[in-house]
Amino acid sequence: GFYLPDFCRAQSVLAVVLIAELIAVLLTLARLGITEAFWPYLARTSLFLLWTGLGIAALLCVLRSVLGRMDVVKGSILALLVMLLVTAAVTAGAWWFADRTDRMLGINAAPLAEHLKFLLRNLAVCAIAGGLALRYFYITHQWRTNVEAEAQSRVRALQARIRPHFLFNSMNTIASLTRSNPRVAEQAIAD
Repeated sequence: GFYLPDFCRAQSVLAVVLIAELIAVLLTLARLGITEAFWPYLARTSLFLLWTGLGIAALLCVLRSVLGRMDVVKGSILALLVMLLVTAAVTAGAWWFADRTDRMLGINAAPLAEHLKFLLRNLAVCAIAGGLALRYFYITHQWRTNVEAEAQSRVRALQARIRPHFLFNSMNTIASLTRSNPRVAEQAIAD
């Protein structure tokens, strides 16, 4: 199968939620520290990251069979494109919602240059974090595959050692039966 985890499983979705919340707390602490604006900013950041993370997980869940038929490079490119697409969509949605809210409150809308800057910043962060995540999943998958292959090779080596010993014991038993009980020896050879 493809190296990405199965994002259709509840365990993977829970991991996405926990990682999104941890990153939201870290970003909020890095930006504001502990101030009175901490909780509202944490709520916005958390909402943004949850929508992004869960959207990516949902699309990767839907595309799991498609990714499974691709080679590593093409599948990784598609997965990264999915991440960037979802990030762009959530960024556009968040900007639209903020713009609508500001207009309803009578606040001047931010210029288009600010929107573009916000979008490019989010896409850059997504590309870096997504690339690192894909690399981590790939290395973990390769490590797991190597461990399983090594275990299989050890089992085969042990089986190869057991087979000659079993054959040697069977031949000795047949040899001893040929003198004392030839019919049983013949049946043992047939078996």
